[in-house]
Amino acid sequence: MTELLEPLRDLTSSQIRYKRDKHRFIVLPAGRRSRKTLISKRKVLYAALRNKGHRYFHGAPTRQQAKQIFWKDLKTYTKYFRRSVNETELFVTLLNGSEIHVVGLDKPERIEGQPWNGCHITEIGNVKDTAWPENIRPLLSDTNGFALLDGVPEGRNHYYKLALYAAGGALPETRPEVGAFAANPDDREWVYYSWFSADVLPAAEIEAAKRQLDEKTYRQEYEGSFESFQGLAYYPYGNHNLKMCEYDKDRVVSVGMDFNVDPMTATLGHIISDTYYQFGEVYLNNSNTFEMRDHLLERFSPKQVIIYPDSTGKHESSNATESDLAILRKAGFAIRARNNPRVKDRVNAVNSLLKSFKGSTRYYINPNTCPKTINDFNMVERTDDGRLNKKQEEQGLKHITDALGYLINYNWPVSERGAFTVER
Repeated sequence: MTELLEPLRDLTSSQIRYKRDKHRFIVLPAGRRSRKTLISKRKVLYAALRNKGHRYFHGAPTRQQAKQIFWKDLKTYTKYFRRSVNETELFVTLLNGSEIHVVGLDKPERIEGQPWNGCHITEIGNVKDTAWPENIRPLLSDTNGFALLDGVPEGRNHYYKLALYAAGGALPETRPEVGAFAANPDDREWVYYSWFSADVLPAAEIEAAKRQLDEKTYRQEYEGSFESFQGLAYYPYGNHNLKMCEYDKDRVVSVGMDFNVDPMTATLGHIISDTYYQFGEVYLNNSNTFEMRDHLLERFSPKQVIIYPDSTGKHESSNATESDLAILRKAGFAIRARNNPRVKDRVNAVNSLLKSFKGSTRYYINPNTCPKTINDFNMVERTDDGRLNKKQEEQGLKHITDALGYLINYNWPVSERGAFTVER
């Protein structure tokens, strides 16, 4: 029956080895768009076709992500082999009685209470750190089920620990066109694979990524590297970002905004081509959205301004009766917002404009008029797994670079994994 499937073409030697690998638990932190999920989908389908009456699932951090990543392909791959499709519960039943489900793992307890013979989880680094040991691994014990755990690394979090275990305590070097492989000598059920996106993607695509992304983000996203982000959050910032940016009354003013009572913050600048020139900032202590609105109206015509805000418009809301976004909209400002990015993605987006892997800069700031933003660049810290140090909020730090991050992430997002745009 598997001969009816369209073959996977142009696989590298490492990918062929992974496709054929029979180990029970496989950890695969390969680069973005490098076929790791494609091959894993096929491995689950092969298992379901070969074993009558078994149950498998594809999982992702949320149900929406899981549906976007798996559902359409699952129906396509199984069209010659299936008996039925359940659009509500997102599973197919094959002719041999086996089932393949698509599940979101934001509430991993939902998959408990049922036998599972195997699973594939993508973006495992974004799944709750307790999901694997407490909810998923125990389900595979009675059936001796397998698990394929893939995804781009997320700093050095629980996924890093799984990778270390699979590799036997030390990650092997990943080499171009060769990849990496290691097995745990003390637990032969576990193995580790990795390979570069450059092994698969066109050279022009890789060069474009290097021009756009900062060095650590590039290594994480396109080389599957577990980067440590501990230290300064905005580490690429330096003198190369300083320029006497000035307000131009004939240009649109692009405003990044963060909603807090103390402080209310905003960055003021011009987007010219693919670069942001920050000529000013707003930092209002013990304030509210009405005061921020009035401050902007005193300086600019509302028709001249586009605001890129914290899209929730609710965080520590400065007004209890009217949403922050509605206040700004009624004042005549244009609002551009997408569902809030993950903090890690937002910081990576800022860093990638500060200085790319290739050394290019697409963000400049006036040092005389933007002292609070520069102070953030010099002071805000990041934890080892890429999160920001929230304790620094008590020092008045972090908020204004959050505001900048909303603007930059909207216009130059680093990661679209599971993201979707909402125009307001």
